[in-house]
Amino acid sequence: MILIDANIWAYYFDESLSEHTSVIRPVEKALTSQKACVNATVVVETLHYLVKRLGPLVGGRKGTIFTSLDIPIFTLDLETIDVTKSKLCAFSHLGIGGRDATILASMEIENVPIIMTHDQSFKRIPDLHVVDPC
Repeated sequence: MILIDANIWAYYFDESLSEHTSVIRPVEKALTSQKACVNATVVVETLHYLVKRLGPLVGGRKGTIFTSLDIPIFTLDLETIDVTKSKLCAFSHLGIGGRDATILASMEIENVPIIMTHDQSFKRIPDLHVVDPC
């Protein structure tokens, strides 16, 4: 499995961004092979971006497409919050904040070995497999 970060989804759904063409093929490959996943934080961040950047009509429609994708969405339960705290303590000095720590926690709990992101902070995490299609 591969967790796809919110910035990649933003590039995927927003054709006006220069990164759009770079992410189409890797995202669609992950979707068609049923290997893509997200956590609740990524969903909310992506929806926020779509509505704010593209407006409530277009962003809302694209948000509906996004939330109707057949991919696992990992919840933020108490176990995830506890692991998030551990990730913050371990990696805040590398630029990992609360949202990114929830992603790392979800990946650990769900045994997701790869993240697709353009976020440079994830690249500083030792032993984390980062795919950056940009």
